[in-house]
Amino acid sequence: MAQKIRRRSEVEARYQWRLEDIFPTDGAWEDAFAEIAPLAAQLAGYRGRLGEGEGTVLAECLARETDLSMRMMELFTYARMRKDEDNAASRYQGMSDRATGEYYRISTETSFLVPEITALDEAALRRWLQEVPGLAPYRHMLDDILRRREHVLSEREERLLSMAGPMAEGISDASTMLDNVDLKLGSILDEKGETLELTHGRFGVLRESRDRRVRADAFARMHETFGGFGNTISTLYSASVKSDLFFSKARGHASCLEAALFGDALPVAIHTGLVETVERSLPALHRYLALRKKAMGLDELHIYDCYVPIVDVPEREYTFEQACDLVRGGLAPLGAEYRADLDRLLGDRWIDVFETEGKTSGAYAWGTYRSHPFMLLNFSGRVTDVFTLAHEAGHCLHSLYSNRQHYANAHYPIFLAEIASTVNENILLRHLLAQCDASTPEGRKEKAFLINHFLEEARGSVFRQTMFASFEQKVHEEAERGAPLTAETLCGIYGDLLSRYFGPDVGIDPYMRWEWARIPHFYTSFYVYKYATGFSAAAAISRAVLEEGAPAVARYRAFLGAGGSDYPAETLRRAGVDMATPAPVEAAMDEFSALVDELEVLLAEPA
Repeated sequence: MAQKIRRRSEVEARYQWRLEDIFPTDGAWEDAFAEIAPLAAQLAGYRGRLGEGEGTVLAECLARETDLSMRMMELFTYARMRKDEDNAASRYQGMSDRATGEYYRISTETSFLVPEITALDEAALRRWLQEVPGLAPYRHMLDDILRRREHVLSEREERLLSMAGPMAEGISDASTMLDNVDLKLGSILDEKGETLELTHGRFGVLRESRDRRVRADAFARMHETFGGFGNTISTLYSASVKSDLFFSKARGHASCLEAALFGDALPVAIHTGLVETVERSLPALHRYLALRKKAMGLDELHIYDCYVPIVDVPEREYTFEQACDLVRGGLAPLGAEYRADLDRLLGDRWIDVFETEGKTSGAYAWGTYRSHPFMLLNFSGRVTDVFTLAHEAGHCLHSLYSNRQHYANAHYPIFLAEIASTVNENILLRHLLAQCDASTPEGRKEKAFLINHFLEEARGSVFRQTMFASFEQKVHEEAERGAPLTAETLCGIYGDLLSRYFGPDVGIDPYMRWEWARIPHFYTSFYVYKYATGFSAAAAISRAVLEEGAPAVARYRAFLGAGGSDYPAETLRRAGVDMATPAPVEAAMDEFSALVDELEVLLAEPA
């Protein structure tokens, strides 16, 4: 009999997030939505006036824009998170669509802001920053606008780009609906021969199954299903890439990659250098995969064999409460205040815990400035879920501390977003490794299991995400030279990368060429490389916290509280990490190689 996913009504309230902390009722959301249009009209009244009043009018305008943006994001976030509870719920689909539409309408109405600020006399603007207190919170934002001058268009052109926004957003929304609602993954037979409905959440469990037939079936069913919609998905992704190309050309950038990195004031070399550094380290990955093949006793390793733990330890299942206790204990090195705020996150219904019908797959952290961070999970009780909890907790507390900045500086850039989460995973791992008794066979086996887990995290966050980054770069380059992005082209590029990254010891099944089609991050272009840079930066910060103690913790806490008050490379430098050099990535790759050596020794020791 098929196992069914629970309905939301079957989950206890304590395991559901309390979105009432944003709006107490849907009616309150409607009331707040009705206030937006008048506020936007008031803001539009500043059009053509930003140079008046020796900076005072500009300060008034920016304060109104801040208030409007904060309110708008509360509306958008609440609607989207309600929709994420059940993507089939038409009420929240409608509210989400209305919030998105209003967001873009307001973006169009306020599109005069950046062009007018850009047109101001720079010397006068810098004088106002010294003389008008109300402009102080906007110093970095105004500096950044001046930096972007050459890529800012006329007011009319900026309005046109804003009006095009919903069309670009619609491509990603169509992919999300296909992925989470319309596309049915079918079913497979589980280890007991019972029919099991395949979902995104269950796929994460099944790919670690000890039964090779089960994980092979899960991989085949997942990717063949996406391949069955291959022409549609290829068309959607091609349209997304063309949208990137349109916006990058409209703003006068040399490439989509340059446009994507320009916002964070990062050179293209950050991305291309990451790919080059990681690809130089592929022999270490291939050595790990060869070790995996040997440890599993396989004649040929397949990608569906690459997720199951290679150390045979008794499979543990954790309750959510046990997972919370492990995370609390593991993150103790980050200090008492961090621990107290972690307790609030874990115990005050900031988290939506379990998979339910129609719920968005995966995990994320989100929230609003005036409430607090929230976490979406699809917790199933595995050790990987414990690490996911620690990971998302890092995001949540990063946001909690960043939100102590003025709203204009509270939003840390995506380039920094994966660092706090990975620091938490690294510190938790070291805590668990320290508890292993290496003098006993059981302790050595447990240690090997955890090292294997870390290597898999590095493989997923650095090697896999860099492979994704290379795919994006190659696909966008094809579009930039005018080549059609057909299903055959996309699968060809991806298939070549699979062979290069997995190396000679892994057999690539034909259906794996469709894996790119199920990666939602590709609809946010040049996002995935930040997982790899974030992992590398986090490795450096984690080492410092555990080796130096209080001084490194203080630097790290300053990093968490910096938000978006400076460019991300500068914020990281103050934390002791310089991503403009290959050193952090090289150090992370060296650590990966050393742990492969340690795992090989542990696996060679007699049980």
